[in-house]
Amino acid sequence: MKTTVIEFQNFMQHKVGHIITKMAQNKVLQSIQQGMIATLPFLILGSFASIIVNFPYTPFTKFLRVSGLYAFLNIPYQLTMGILAIYVTFFTAKAFSEKNGVRSILPAIMSVLALLMLSPLKTFMVKGPQNKAVPTQFLPFDNIGVKGLFLGLILAIVISAIYCKLINSNWTIKMPQGVPENISTSFKSLIPIILITIIIVIIKYLMSLTQYGDLNTAIYSLLQVPLQKIGTSPWAILLVVILNSLFFYFGIHSLAINSIVMPILYALDFQNLAAFNAGHTVTNLITWRFFYMTSKIGGTGCALGLVIYLAFFAKSKQFKMLGRLSLIPVLFNTDEPIIFGLPIVLNPIMFIPFILAPVVSFLGSYACELLHLVKPVIGFALPEQTPVIISGLIQSGPAFAIMQVIMIVITALIYLPFAKIADKKALAKELNA
Repeated sequence: MKTTVIEFQNFMQHKVGHIITKMAQNKVLQSIQQGMIATLPFLILGSFASIIVNFPYTPFTKFLRVSGLYAFLNIPYQLTMGILAIYVTFFTAKAFSEKNGVRSILPAIMSVLALLMLSPLKTFMVKGPQNKAVPTQFLPFDNIGVKGLFLGLILAIVISAIYCKLINSNWTIKMPQGVPENISTSFKSLIPIILITIIIVIIKYLMSLTQYGDLNTAIYSLLQVPLQKIGTSPWAILLVVILNSLFFYFGIHSLAINSIVMPILYALDFQNLAAFNAGHTVTNLITWRFFYMTSKIGGTGCALGLVIYLAFFAKSKQFKMLGRLSLIPVLFNTDEPIIFGLPIVLNPIMFIPFILAPVVSFLGSYACELLHLVKPVIGFALPEQTPVIISGLIQSGPAFAIMQVIMIVITALIYLPFAKIADKKALAKELNA
């Protein structure tokens, strides 16, 4: 039995660990993750604006609308969440071009331009001179918001890759010496920009001949919607929950796995927030926020219950001190102190609860949503370090916060018999010493 466990550990560390390390070092995945993270200040701004204009106090929201303040206070939401694809495209393209040796803002701007050019325009009539109706084109928010998110990510990688390839291959106009650097840089990028623009115009024309009419609608219909249906099924996300704990147990960070599902789940958060902001019913049950608030209560493995036991009930001085030192970080969903300090990594005593606790918490929370005991999360872009209970109150309401407390208790009970065994061993060592 011991030999089998050792062989499994070696397999996870060398074979699977090598694959995950390669994935974590993948430029595309890294760029997408960096692009998502870079938008966080804008997402928080939009979330706070949405909280203000939708504050759950009817006299206040009525005052905002009667006074006309609603339209002004809602502008930060419209120009953050409403044009989310622009921000994500820009930051992702910037990260990807830097990883390919091009430290210029132009690939990011070119990627945003491509997004705007490929997004469909709409027309409405306005009164012109002599009260004649004049057609005016506009770009709807939904095509550069959540609906354009996948197109933006694809363009950010493809456009910046083409730009970097052309620049690195010297497909540029070289100015003579003595020309100011800013002018030389502008001419250097001229050929790549022109070639990329020609490609975009050709794609836009070809897509206009299809049943979809534009690339944005085609991407959303053929890629984003099916991926969301597959990637957000409870069983698919349950697998992600298990893999998060399994890899971390063997000292392998779950960054690569989460980078794959993050864009899909983020999009559903933004859909929920848009619905909430419009006064509609929030429908998406499993989103990135829900995944994080239920399967990472105290970090990977739902370690908060374990830390509370160690801090207040452990018999050994070692574990009691470790629990107290880890309590504050774990409250903010940072569990590295307990994972590497106990340790949980490669600790056979902690393997079962470290895998089981987040599974029970995730499935139990999902069941509460299905039974309408709690409301779906609104999708506010709170930092992932937002403490448990506070996150539940803000994202869903008191019922969700109470459910989180119950899950802390349940996961603590899951850890309890295993923690007692480890604590007993540590106490015996202390007494012998």
